[in-house]
Amino acid sequence: MASTTTSKFIRVSSDVEIELSLTVPTGGTNENTPSLIFLHIWGGSSKSFGSVIEILSPFYPTIGVSLRGWGASTGPEEPTAYKITDFASDVEFIIKELNLKSVVLVGHSMGGKVSMAIAGRHLLPAGVLKGLALVGPAPPGPVHLPDPNMKDAQVHAFDNMENAEGVIRTVLSAPGNLTDEVIKAVAEDMVRGNKWAKYAWPAYGMEDDITNLFEHVDVPVVVLAGDQDILEPVERMKTDIRDKINNMPGGRASLVVVEGSGHLIPVEKPKEVADAIKQFLQML
Repeated sequence: MASTTTSKFIRVSSDVEIELSLTVPTGGTNENTPSLIFLHIWGGSSKSFGSVIEILSPFYPTIGVSLRGWGASTGPEEPTAYKITDFASDVEFIIKELNLKSVVLVGHSMGGKVSMAIAGRHLLPAGVLKGLALVGPAPPGPVHLPDPNMKDAQVHAFDNMENAEGVIRTVLSAPGNLTDEVIKAVAEDMVRGNKWAKYAWPAYGMEDDITNLFEHVDVPVVVLAGDQDILEPVERMKTDIRDKINNMPGGRASLVVVEGSGHLIPVEKPKEVADAIKQFLQML
């Protein structure tokens, strides 16, 4: 089995145009097959889940999104226009514009926080959102860095290739998982982001508190955690995401620990991510 891929741009507003990479299984799908919408990490693009999409696209329609300011997507020349809810509104617009009737959001890190916000907002037509696959998701509550100098370092993390590659090697991935070629490709995405998209996450996105939305997530959830992830460790994924969802009325969340992976789980361990998503989809 195979799939066909197309690129598309959707204009959300005068200064926001979103780049999409869409795949459709060549054998077609039935009407109950959900479209998988992939929302990337801070510093990513529609290509961030490329290896995962390659595995899943023969079986499911997929949509890789470049969030505003990332990849080839445009965004406002305004420092405060890259909030979690801004990203969420763009994705909701895309889902309605494409007239999708059944979707599963696959969100990595910042994209996971965006996915939780969409699920909690309940602005999509009833029944459209079937579930969330959260890959090393940023927690819904605010994350305050212990040292103010760390924030400044993050703001400049993607200023150039040297900085970006250093972050990938020392913070984001487990040793030995990524080739120099892959690291370069990931870094190029990071450096390509526009000024305010790069600035937003460390400046205020991490501190965006969407707990009030998270508490209204009412679809099935699978959480993927890298066992060597130092940014979103397994224990936090258990307590702050899985357990909190399961303690909510009707909450349904499971956890999959991805062995040998750091924070860049979709890049480091794409087969394991694809397998976990497949298994999750079969249970919906």
